[in-house]
Amino acid sequence: MLSLTMQPVRNRPPDTPLRKNAIDSKRSQQLEQILALSRDMLAKAGDHDWGLVAEIETRRRELVMRCFQQPAEQQYATEVAAAIKEILRLNQAITDLGRRYQEQLSSEINTSKLGRTASAAYLGCTR
Repeated sequence: MLSLTMQPVRNRPPDTPLRKNAIDSKRSQQLEQILALSRDMLAKAGDHDWGLVAEIETRRRELVMRCFQQPAEQQYATEVAAAIKEILRLNQAITDLGRRYQEQLSSEINTSKLGRTASAAYLGCTR
């Protein structure tokens, strides 16, 4: 029978879906690392440090590829699926932040263009 005790892992909220001894230790460690990197990406996205988000994402992608080279055994499928669901939730939060930041930048660029156009029109009229 699987233990429902949560693993004590640094920087992991108590609702993280991985259970102690539920998944083989290598995959469990990889999933924990993927989740930690995803949380780091979200924190950096919140700081608008998009260059660092991209760097972390590259490392995370490599880890994901190694983690899922082999399919999960059926007995661990529920736990792996829960971890994937949390990773996807974090990805969506990062994407949402990116979209809002992109919209903000776009608005600022349009405002700047409008200001330059208005200045050019004003200068054209004063000559």
